[in-house]
Amino acid sequence: MTLYLLNHFSNLGLVLLIVGGTTALAVVVTIVVHKLFPNLADSGFEELTGIMRADVFALLYTIVLALVISDLSGNLEKASSKVSSEASALSVLTRGVAAFPSGTTKSISGAVDEYVHAVVEDEWPELRWGEQSPRASAALEGLYATVRGFEPHTPVEQAFYTSAVDNLREITFSRRERVQQSQEGLSPLLRFLLIIGAMVFIVLAYPASVRKLGTRIAIVGAVSAFVSFAYLLTMVLDYPFAGDVSVDTSPYKTGALGKFWVLDSPPRPLASETFEKVAAQDLVGVWASDNSFGEAVFREVSGEIRAAYRDNKGTVVGALSPDGVFRGWWCAEGSRTPPKDAGEIEWRLLKTPVGEGKKLDGRWRYGSEQPWSGGWDLTKLDARSEPPDLAAVFDDPSSFCRHP
Repeated sequence: MTLYLLNHFSNLGLVLLIVGGTTALAVVVTIVVHKLFPNLADSGFEELTGIMRADVFALLYTIVLALVISDLSGNLEKASSKVSSEASALSVLTRGVAAFPSGTTKSISGAVDEYVHAVVEDEWPELRWGEQSPRASAALEGLYATVRGFEPHTPVEQAFYTSAVDNLREITFSRRERVQQSQEGLSPLLRFLLIIGAMVFIVLAYPASVRKLGTRIAIVGAVSAFVSFAYLLTMVLDYPFAGDVSVDTSPYKTGALGKFWVLDSPPRPLASETFEKVAAQDLVGVWASDNSFGEAVFREVSGEIRAAYRDNKGTVVGALSPDGVFRGWWCAEGSRTPPKDAGEIEWRLLKTPVGEGKKLDGRWRYGSEQPWSGGWDLTKLDARSEPPDLAAVFDDPSSFCRHP
């Protein structure tokens, strides 16, 4: 029942249903009791309820409710931490495989790509119901198979291979705990106790000694709203992957994993007030990617602009157009040819507030016919010297590919 409510109602809907419904029902019962038992104040009801509220029940129920809410809040934090651990292991794995041969790097990166998409697109909706995704399970098996298929030959490859295996272990453990956490809710017996306790609490709060109906309604309504809202918190926090208050998928889309989502990033609209003309001196230098393409070094060579970036040992060759836009051709390890390893790229200089560094808006695509994607944005690192590995790329002119 709790999962059904969390997955079919928003937080506002739950407040209206649980808090509003409970308060309305308590008010109606108060009116009925006032009409049926007008002399209840003269009975021993008030004395009995006062003793129980002050000395026994109120204290015990409040302590139990507070402990439950605290424990469930901790479970939500643990689930979020476990998701971050899994995403971190995937990020480290993604960065580490760059030490392997290009074919192996692309194969493992492709397997990671499939896994993170399976988790976000398939498994997350299943986790709302305490289930796991067959696609994610198959993708994890595929990732294991891809890593097992590589045999390291150098000490560097062996070191990064060992790290990759350790990260796979962390990914597996984190996923198992994540799925298990999605299935573990509050004990039905404890939830029954909370419901019965809330009902008794409201009954004991009935102010029989108060003669005015309006005052009785206000007191019972306030107590009912407070108790039902506290109970609602135990529902909202019960399952960390269900409802509006739940763990999200953002860790799988940031950092080194961000590059697996750039195809889903639409390019920024070409509004003239957003950009300004870029000059060659603006481009030359070291830039950092906002979306895991790695650092990039720009140089002006023989009248053209060349760039080397770290992701898949990619390079760019292009020139500045009269409209102040850099247009070029990117290529990366593998075939360095379209449709998978090369394509068009455009960078525009973004207008930024005074004092902020230069930023480039990047749009790119595979080949010359595919739709444009966004996300290849760059931020200039003025104080950063050229990294040796990227500077060395310029010593090999064959690494740079021109538009066919």
